[in-house]
Parts: sequence; C-alpha cells; structure tokens
Amino acid sequence: MLNHRLINPSREPKKFVKAAIKFLQKHARNKKVFCALSGGIDSSLTFLLLKEANINTIPVFIDHGLMRIIRGIEEREYIKKLFPEVIIIDIRSEFLPKIYGEGDAEEKRKLFKAAYSHIISKIIREEDCDLLADGTILPDIEESFGVKITDLKETMSLEEEKDLLKKHIDGFIKSQHNVEIEYDVEATIQPVASLTKHEVRNILQYFKMPQELIYRKAFPGPALSARIIGPVTQENLIFEKAVHDLIESSVEDFYKEKYGKAMIINNNGEQEPFQVFAAISEDVLNKKVTGLVNGKRIYEVPLCEKGDWDYIKLIEKASELKGYTRILYELGNNPDGKFDVIIRSINSKDARTATVTNLPINLLRDLTKKLLHFSKTKNVYFDVTPKPPATIEYV
Repeated sequence: MLNHRLINPSREPKKFVKAAIKFLQKHARNKKVFCALSGGIDSSLTFLLLKEANINTIPVFIDHGLMRIIRGIEEREYIKKLFPEVIIIDIRSEFLPKIYGEGDAEEKRKLFKAAYSHIISKIIREEDCDLLADGTILPDIEESFGVKITDLKETMSLEEEKDLLKKHIDGFIKSQHNVEIEYDVEATIQPVASLTKHEVRNILQYFKMPQELIYRKAFPGPALSARIIGPVTQENLIFEKAVHDLIESSVEDFYKEKYGKAMIINNNGEQEPFQVFAAISEDVLNKKVTGLVNGKRIYEVPLCEKGDWDYIKLIEKASELKGYTRILYELGNNPDGKFDVIIRSINSKDARTATVTNLPINLLRDLTKKLLHFSKTKNVYFDVTPKPPATIEYV
C-alpha cells in the first residue's frame, strides 16, 4: 500500500486549494475514495477539497460513543447537518465494551486505532473503494515519525515508512490512530498533511464555512478516553460528556462576548484558546498523568497548588516543574462528590507547544460553581501547566 501526501504547498488559501486539487486529481481521478469524517476541522477540509476536485467520495462518520456533546447536541447530529451526504456508522455496542475498564494511555490509543482500522476496512471492501482519504495534519505526522514532513516523499510505501520510524524512534512522541495502518486500498491520500490547525482554519474561512466549524476546538483521536484519566466506565463517560460540554461552551461564550468570535490570534501568534475542555478522574492527585520532557512522554502524578490566585507565579512554577508532570490549582470542592474535574484551556500555534490561557479568575470561579452543581463533582482544578512540561491531553 502507498501513502500520498501533499508535502509543501503554498499556505495562502487560494494557492493551497489550487495545489490540493491538482494533487487530488493526480492521485484520485477516476478513483473511488473513502473519506473518514470526524466532525473536526481537519477531516472536514479534506472532504471539501475532495468535493472541489470532483473526486468520487464516500464520506463516513464512525460513532464509537466517545465523541463529545456540543451545546447539548451529539457530534453525529452536527456533522450530518453540515454534510448531509455523510454516512453514519454506529459501532457503540461493539466498541464501548472493549474500552470500558481500560486505563492505560497507549492501550486506549491502540483500541481506537484497531476500531477505526476494522470499520474502515469493512466499508472499503463493501463499497469497493480504491483509496482512503483522511485529515492527518502536520503535527500528527511529525510527532509520529520524529522527522520534518519535508523529509518525507509525496508517495511512500508502508515499508518505507516503517523503516523511517525505526531510524527516528528517538523523535517519537505518540502513536496516531491514522498513521502506520495498512488498508485494502491502492493508497491513502492526505491533502492536508502539510497544514497546522491555524492554516486549516484559514482555508475553511476561504471556503466560507460557518464560524462554528472554523473555530471548532481540536479533538484527540482517542476521543473522550484521552480526557478520562484511568479506566473508562459507563458512569464516568456520561459525567465527562456533561462537564466537557459545560466548560467548552462556557469559555467559547466568554470569548464571543468579549471578542465577537470563539477564538482569537493573540499577541504571540497563538490561537487562543486552541483547546478548552474538561478532564476527569477519581483521586487525580494520586494518578500518573502524561508529561513531556526532552521530547519524550513521561508519566508522573500532578502537584496541587492552593491559596491566592496568581497566574504569572503559577505558570512560572509549572514551567520549571521537576518530579511532577503538572500543577493543578484547586478552585473548589465537594467532599461528597466522586470525580475530580480539571479545567484545561491552552493557546497554541500547532499543538507541539502550548501556553495556558489566562482565563479571568471570576470566570473560573463561575465555572467551579456550575461544576459543583453536579452532585458527582468532588474537586475542581485548573491546569496551569504549559506544554512542555505537560502534554495538552491526559493520555
């Protein structure tokens, strides 16, 4: 199997679209293409480019049960509204029993990788697809291969990629559910492989897509399992969906009221907030969570800070953290609760590094009050750790 990637086109939207159309027509003209749509901006742009290039495409949304709720609406409903031609494949009944009880970070990633691979392979066979298109972007590729994308060729075999991974294993940070998988197709095709999130948003703006899509926050491949620290259960998944929606929508509303849109480009050139979400755990201060030291993922417990709110001092301390992977600032608690909730809001250019959003303490306190209305909320924390030494997600 081959992998085709658009390696180094112009980032100016009009020129990029022209290059992407040429690339797609070169590799996919007169072919039938399976396109995995996740509801996020990367796969949405991939599908739009395929349509623009007049490629025969089958768009598919895989509902495994761990997608987020957005303002009370399931992600599958949102994607169907945006792209009516999408085919919804519901695998919740078979997938959820496999992930329930799994707490290991890398094993969660492997379960998603296997699930996506299985269902995609099944549809490819049934629909007799020639190619598979996906929304893999620049940080995914460079974190998986440990090299710059310009070190890759436009067309590579899976064997060449495996050799490359072995040679640069020291640069490996994490596995991706859509990298290094073999399908029964001639090739995969990745038209947005050279782009960062900000560049994807610029091109969606060029396509005049709705603001709610353009500013859709990045979402991890392992979905909400990346934001549930420890084993996934039916109970904590229901809770995570609810508190995640509350935090994401509340912070977006704050930015819309203050700036007129859900995301800004700050003075450092970062997307602010690049991601905002809830992570949950039972007894999080005794759970090992991911960190990033010298380009390597590590697992250590977080450190809790209490007392007066001082954003600058907390960030400085977290930036020089040793022996822990994160600092969590305690905002409030309910001794009768069960789950700790971590508010995570970060700014970033491309997800490879990230700073902590300086959310007003009044907003954090208001969020805390709302979270404590959930009877199962025990402690509420704000993660004040940049990347590095923390990762953005918790697996």
